[in-house]
Amino acid sequence: MKYVYVLTSTPKDLYYEQCLMSVFSLRLHMKDAHIIVLVDNKTQQSFTEENKRTGLKKYASQIITIDFEDSVSNVERSRLIKTAIPNYVDGSFLYIDCDTIICDDLSDIENEPFETAGVLDGHVMLDQHIHAKYFLKRDKKLLFSGTKASGYNINGGLILAKDGEQAKNLFREWNNMWRYSAYECHDFHDQSALNEANFKTGLKMGLLDGKWNCQISHGGLAFLKDAKILHYYSSEFSGKNYIPYYKLADKNLQNRIKNDGFIAEDIQEMIKNAKFQFNIVHLINDQRIVNIMQSPLVFTLADIKAKCPVLFTLLETPVAALRQMAKKILGK
Repeated sequence: MKYVYVLTSTPKDLYYEQCLMSVFSLRLHMKDAHIIVLVDNKTQQSFTEENKRTGLKKYASQIITIDFEDSVSNVERSRLIKTAIPNYVDGSFLYIDCDTIICDDLSDIENEPFETAGVLDGHVMLDQHIHAKYFLKRDKKLLFSGTKASGYNINGGLILAKDGEQAKNLFREWNNMWRYSAYECHDFHDQSALNEANFKTGLKMGLLDGKWNCQISHGGLAFLKDAKILHYYSSEFSGKNYIPYYKLADKNLQNRIKNDGFIAEDIQEMIKNAKFQFNIVHLINDQRIVNIMQSPLVFTLADIKAKCPVLFTLLETPVAALRQMAKKILGK
């Protein structure tokens, strides 16, 4: 089994540093693992001493470069490589996103009974997913049927692909679906295309236990104890208002790696104890609130609170009074 990453990065972002941490963590638990990092030509050219980007070569078994025309964006490069991995890697492989930390030996993945497989997005079926409407709306725009037909959405952060026609067919269709969604519908996300590809090839992807792709901010805490891979979703921290709940996802920590060019000993120790690297966070356990967390109304109120607190107070005061009055009337 080969372990495959896809990296497209410039010295201005933190994708290289995330990949370095993940590959380092995998090597900690599997000294002899065959680790392949697929990169585009521009990313490969950035691997210089001047850019402090030579550490990855120490931990990866192979770095394979795929050439693109200069006009192809980094997002396109990443998706075009990811959806065509069997074109560059022979045999069975486990694809792993860069924004992950490996917590254990992964060799047991070979014993899974599926030829292709992944983990449920958010660790739940579609009818329980907080983003269900969002998934279905996107599918409708793309004229896709996969998510609705299957009743679930597979997360693209980890994909098991054993050697054979099933995996090749899945990736071939995934590449076709992504090209269609990107170049005809201007939607560059790859997960919707993955799930449509799974649908079009007969829904043959198996559903792995959540420990294989423990999405710690999306229901993954239930799988944390036995987690093999922690997926912290680096995209969540792109907004200025997001608080990093996971210490290894903190931009300041990743910038330290960028500036040093290597993973310092204290960060290495954190990676060795990856399941315990959490900041203080406030858990929301009221189902009524959880159900509306993605509502435009909630984000609008948050913007008003941040940008115009006086208006927020003016809105909040009468609503609070009405709530208290209602509680008295209802005797609660």
